[in-house]
Amino acid sequence: MTALAFTIQPDQICLAMDTLVVSAADKTPLCYQTKFSILPHLNLIIAGTGLSSLIANWFHFVNNNMVVRDIDHLNIFATGSLLYIEAELQDTDLTTTTLYHFGYSKTNNRYVGYAYRSAKHWESDQLPDALGIKPEVHVPPTDNIQFPQFLIDIVSEQRRQDLLLPQPERLGIGGEIQFAVMENGVVNVSTVHRFESYESDYKEMAKKVGEN
Repeated sequence: MTALAFTIQPDQICLAMDTLVVSAADKTPLCYQTKFSILPHLNLIIAGTGLSSLIANWFHFVNNNMVVRDIDHLNIFATGSLLYIEAELQDTDLTTTTLYHFGYSKTNNRYVGYAYRSAKHWESDQLPDALGIKPEVHVPPTDNIQFPQFLIDIVSEQRRQDLLLPQPERLGIGGEIQFAVMENGVVNVSTVHRFESYESDYKEMAKKVGEN
């Protein structure tokens, strides 16, 4: 799993995700990974939470098989295509997997977001102009939102609460926070925070590789 925080506004989308991947078996660090993908020819970001292999397969499928113009055009075919990909992953637990599309709608002349949830058979759900957080944490109201710090604070709180859980129940949030901004037809990506456990987690990952 992962931490995801985003804001959708007509003229801008901001997105933050952590980079830590943990073992499903014991929730120990496996690797660091970029958890969203950018398709500049569609002015699109694809992000996901849940089964990483399906998320990666979906990015590959969209990039190599979809003849579409933008996020709205892709939305027409997304549900059927995801059902097809799901059928190829038989006996795989997808109950917690959600895919997110963020991009510019030429029809509506604004930025939009869509969610596709495995629990709802990948039905398209257009996201409102709002703050989105997964896993959910309380965000104190403020009139002085500054990016990227606002999303750094949210992901840090997601990590803090995750660490309070027994290890078998943890999502595994850590590594670094990567921050993307979509505006004026441009996508900018930067690494904006590194958690204090970055080096110790990296050493544990390297030790596992050395043992293989």
